[in-house]
Amino acid sequence: MNPHNEGAAAAVHAAASVPVRSRVLRRSLVAGALAAGLVAAGALPATADDTAATTDLTLTATVDGTNAVLGDDFQGFSVESADFAHGYLTRERMAERLRTLGSQGVIRLGGYSMDLVWPAFGEWAGAPAPAEAIGGTVDQSDLDHLKQLLDATGWKVTLGVPLKKIIDPSKIKNPTRDPSPAVSLDQVVAEVTAAYRTLGDDLLGVELGNEYDNVTTLTDAEMWETAKQYRSAIDQALPHADLKIVGPSANTAKTNTHLEGFVSAALADGSTQPQQVLAELSSHWYPWSHCGSSTVTVDQLMSPLTYTNTRNKLAGITAVDDQLHGTIPMTINESNTASCSGMPGVSNSYATALWSLDYLLQTAQSGVDRLQFHTNTTGVCGDFKPRDSADYPISYRYYGAFCAADQAALDADQLSANPLYYGIWAFRQVPQGRFVDLDLADEHLDKLRAYAVKGNADTLTVVLINVQDPTRVGSTNDAVTLNLPSAYHTGSQVTLRSTAPEGFASLDAGQISLGGQTVSPAGVASGTPQAAAVPVDHRSATVTVAPGTAQIVTFS
Repeated sequence: MNPHNEGAAAAVHAAASVPVRSRVLRRSLVAGALAAGLVAAGALPATADDTAATTDLTLTATVDGTNAVLGDDFQGFSVESADFAHGYLTRERMAERLRTLGSQGVIRLGGYSMDLVWPAFGEWAGAPAPAEAIGGTVDQSDLDHLKQLLDATGWKVTLGVPLKKIIDPSKIKNPTRDPSPAVSLDQVVAEVTAAYRTLGDDLLGVELGNEYDNVTTLTDAEMWETAKQYRSAIDQALPHADLKIVGPSANTAKTNTHLEGFVSAALADGSTQPQQVLAELSSHWYPWSHCGSSTVTVDQLMSPLTYTNTRNKLAGITAVDDQLHGTIPMTINESNTASCSGMPGVSNSYATALWSLDYLLQTAQSGVDRLQFHTNTTGVCGDFKPRDSADYPISYRYYGAFCAADQAALDADQLSANPLYYGIWAFRQVPQGRFVDLDLADEHLDKLRAYAVKGNADTLTVVLINVQDPTRVGSTNDAVTLNLPSAYHTGSQVTLRSTAPEGFASLDAGQISLGGQTVSPAGVASGTPQAAAVPVDHRSATVTVAPGTAQIVTFS
């Protein structure tokens, strides 16, 4: 640990032991040295724009012992199986980028290319990959590199395996679109066996296909039976591993119809219990789309509609969780701004930094157990390749967390942080604890998002996000008066901001900072950690948040 981070690290670790939740969240990233450093001494420049008008808001924080608990492994990444098959998940390329976000995390290997890779294990180790395997070949060398990455970072993985060629072929919706290589269930089991023997307990579960409702006509009940089939085959090969299934990973609809149907089938099955089959109940969520002719704007991404649609989606997931009495983790294991690789000029804009911080906190507060952003692991910034290109599915995605400035940087494993990464990094500054209620009315969602977490040592962390574009006429400072749940003596704040004149539309991630720090192309935090004092009058404090910034305020 960097010596100047130690004082703040103590505050983070002091909040480590939290009460068991009504719905305990396992957080996938631990705040590392950077997180501690951001509360180090040092003054930030004033964050409010003195020329902007001010909107006065008052929020009252109320402690509720039944709220969700923010634990240590909430956030992670989702990565295409093709990226894994092409050898991009190496220690040299990825380790520093993961470590900067913390010493715990979960990588989901899957996505659309899950059915387009060739597992070369067991008797298939020497077999040539068929032409349909456009996602590449996964072999033992890929597992060895993955193991090195996990050992270097403390992260874990879930492994996605093919589905389409194993089920009844008449159940494939469009067999001529990206036809899958002929992978058998025995071949899948051989891959899972090799993965477990290489990764051990770092392998958390086996995901069964990707968005089965998009690519097959399987009913929810048939998908449940298929999950049981895979679980049984894996258990026969690895009887002591207790490896379970991640699913159903249905599409990104606003409703949860398939999740509900899948769980209903599982609960109606008298032959087994859902907990005996499932490691996670997984869902996907993209609030917007860039598929076909669909588009999204920055204004739409930052709108109250995005927030309320997401709130409804999360409420449906947690309602299913209630049916299972919280016995199986509920995850959103693939998500981002807009499906189909994101929207250029939006998904890679500064707005995404604030949106992702807001979305992570909203999801954690709902009681969902993990949120994983879909990202590329290779690519030159802006060099997007469509799905039908010769390079697919190795393609830069506009919603990626990092990309290389040019080919030379990519060859040197120098991946620069994108706005999404900064939003995740900001989220990592919120320590463990239980969420506290803030009475922010929906009528103010066009100006502010607000969250509060009470740590075990009676610290209170409040995150205030001004979602107004700083370049827009009429945007205001948010002067937020906080009625605190108990008396506090000191307060400090860390700011997420961009200095780019384009505001939310800026595509220059180099202008983004968090507490005065940036992330270098080597993946490590650079710059001097800075925090500003916040005056506290026992149970009251006022924080001014400039348009297009977020304040992470800690009271102690």
